[in-house]
Amino acid sequence: MKVTCESCQKVINVPDEKLPVGRTLKFACPSCKNTISVTREADHSGLEMPGMGAAVPDTTPSAMKMDETQNVPIPQAPMKEGDALASLAEAMEDELEALVEEGSRRALVADLENLDRITPILKKMQFIVTPVKTPDDGLKKLQFNFYDLVIINERFNGADPGDNEILKAIEPMTMDTRRKMFVVLTGKNFKTLDRMVAFSRSADIVVNEADFGNFELIMRKAMKDNEVFYRLFLKALADAGKD
Repeated sequence: MKVTCESCQKVINVPDEKLPVGRTLKFACPSCKNTISVTREADHSGLEMPGMGAAVPDTTPSAMKMDETQNVPIPQAPMKEGDALASLAEAMEDELEALVEEGSRRALVADLENLDRITPILKKMQFIVTPVKTPDDGLKKLQFNFYDLVIINERFNGADPGDNEILKAIEPMTMDTRRKMFVVLTGKNFKTLDRMVAFSRSADIVVNEADFGNFELIMRKAMKDNEVFYRLFLKALADAGKD
């Protein structure tokens, strides 16, 4: 549905599936920070309808896919009904800017230790950066949103390298979803761009923190190589009649 800010008249696209029926979602306008309230109700026939005066249905397809990971089993702590809506609002509030910027690429960064070095480079590469502070925060973001790039420190939040919760949530994703997400694993003990280690850890590339001085060059080359690989891979499937 489309929501219009009463203060600055900015139109914001909010996916219908992100707003539970009968609940109200409040968030700040990305432009003027005015508080916007959206309510979605159900009519007597059981069809879902937006609340009066809050929004109108969006009849055009969303420019960005937000539900690519909805079928991925991501572990979560049990929530009460009231907490679920608050969790949804929290997961979405940092993403509203991306919703209104069609064509934007988004990056989730779970590496607080190197965040100050990573963020400027990603912004230069025209990514909208969403940092997370805890594994639960990262899992929540992945459940409600899709990211083109995910950067994870193997010891994020003190995790054991073999028990990284965010990386474990990405591992079972289907090929169709996973190939659209570029995953970078950072750490102190990797040999940068070691393909075998990256493959064994369910990442696209690994980067040693000592090589962060060349992070932009590493990222641009690795992502370009990945794009070319999948282009040839999909062409081979099409030629074999398996697309």
